[in-house]
Amino acid sequence: MEFLRFLAFIAAWGFMWRWVVKNRGSWNLFYGNIVGAAGGFIVGLVVLSITLSLLPSRHSAEQAPVENTVAQNVEPTSLLPESESAAAPAPLENAPNFAAIEPDNTPSPPDSALLPNYASRAPTSISEKTVLDQSDEQGRKALTALSKKLGHDADSDKSMLAYVMCSPLVTSTLRFPASARFADSKAITTQRFKNQVYTFSNSVTARNMNGDDVTYRFDCSVQEQASSGEWQLLALKLQKTDS
Repeated sequence: MEFLRFLAFIAAWGFMWRWVVKNRGSWNLFYGNIVGAAGGFIVGLVVLSITLSLLPSRHSAEQAPVENTVAQNVEPTSLLPESESAAAPAPLENAPNFAAIEPDNTPSPPDSALLPNYASRAPTSISEKTVLDQSDEQGRKALTALSKKLGHDADSDKSMLAYVMCSPLVTSTLRFPASARFADSKAITTQRFKNQVYTFSNSVTARNMNGDDVTYRFDCSVQEQASSGEWQLLALKLQKTDS
């Protein structure tokens, strides 16, 4: 079929070319051939397009059923229930037994960014209102929106809010809290337990008395006290990293 279309194209082109040259009138032979070649080519394209529309190629005819078959075999993802597409949350474990925070009389040298007896200096609890008052305008808006979104559901995942509560508890152990720089959120290790207990591990860098920056790896565990709107500090440990 493609060969016949090619012949029809050549025939139309040649016929029109010959007709223009033969009926060129006062035109010279050279100009007549140029006009005939151009006009014949256009007429040939018209004939070719007509044959393609009237007699589609076998390749196109075979491709259409294949595409329809593929489309029929694909299951639409919108039909999948959302409950099956999302993985079920793993059951929460009981929180470990946290040792009581006791005073530590170990001295804090000048090259340490921690206060002496840092663990016992941290508040035993902190309220969302306290953190809200200490935040800037942008932080207050973000914390208010987060609290409103989570609500008072006892089973909701409040990991983000718990980490926000942990941050000022960590900085309260530093000699210069304003110098604290927490590592990127991608470095945070989070553990969630029953009864709204959370444990976080991350790094914080702060200034010591010598003016040098020191990096510590900290573990902070808190629990929400829904009745009072506060978060209780269960455990806090900071350890200087090698870097």
